[in-house]
This record gives sequence, structure tokens and C-alpha cells, in this order.
Amino acid sequence: YRTLVADPPWGYRDKLGGPNERGAEGHYGTMTMPELYSMPVELWAEEDSLLWLWTTNAFMVEAHKLAVAWGFETRTIMTWVKGRIQGERLIQQIGMGHFLRNSTEHIILAVRGKPFIRNHDVPSAFIAPRREHSEKPAAFYDMVERMSNGPYHDVFSRAQRFNWDTFGDES
Repeated sequence: YRTLVADPPWGYRDKLGGPNERGAEGHYGTMTMPELYSMPVELWAEEDSLLWLWTTNAFMVEAHKLAVAWGFETRTIMTWVKGRIQGERLIQQIGMGHFLRNSTEHIILAVRGKPFIRNHDVPSAFIAPRREHSEKPAAFYDMVERMSNGPYHDVFSRAQRFNWDTFGDES
């Protein structure tokens, strides 16, 4: 694949597990870092490819290490601000957090080789409403397709998308 998107099932190791809880473990099975490192993502990527790796604030360091373990070099970060513009005001949808209440997620853009970039006008942040737990906005995939060439692969996908191959328990 020339373009891969990965939203790993990070294991938060907090006390929010259980089927009726708000934490990740209440919605799907999570993986340890050794399990994530062992994923054959490097084998799925072409020599010249892009990896869009989703992470939260809690896993920023681990996400950089994971990108490297999968054979990519990190280049920049895109941020999803969960919310909407109402009038001239940003209305954020805050989530969980032990210190700050999170209203963002991040995507590390990493490269392997020298991938072709279709358009150089994709911003480093975007605003879109939060939907179901861990569901990523369609606007993100639209930006990926605008910037990156296919074939496309969504690792740990939670939904099917036209013209994308998917891998994951929920795909």
C-alpha cells in the first residue's frame, strides 16, 4: 500500500475497563506495545509510502516509537479538534482525561522512502464533530485521499470505506 492509516487499540491501563465503562477497554480489545510492534505493517507498505498513525495525548511518545518500529520516519503531526464552529466560536466536545479534559486527537504523519504527495494544501489541524467511540471523521479520510495516492489500507479499521482495504476486528 502507498497509504496506510492506523488507529491502534492503545491499552490505557486505567481503571475504566468493563463493558459498560467509557474507556477503550469497554468498547474493544486493546493491545500491548509488544503486540503492536509485532504487527507486519512494514510488510504491507510499499517502498515509498505514507503512514497516518492516530494517537491520543497519553500515547504520543509510544506512537512515535511505533511508527519507527513499523519502518517509517515521523515527519509532522495533524490534530483533530473535536467540535464545531457556532457563530464565531469554537465549541469543543470534551472527553476524558486525568489532568486535562481531552478535546483533541492527533495523527502522526510518517514516511517510508519518498512518497509522492498529491497536494500540499492539507492543514495540520481540522475541526470535526466527535461521533461514536473511536470513530474517525470522514473529513480526515477525505484529506488523506487528497494528499496521498492509493492503494489505501486502514489498519484497525472500525468501518468500511469505498476504495480502501481494511484490517481489524470491527471491519
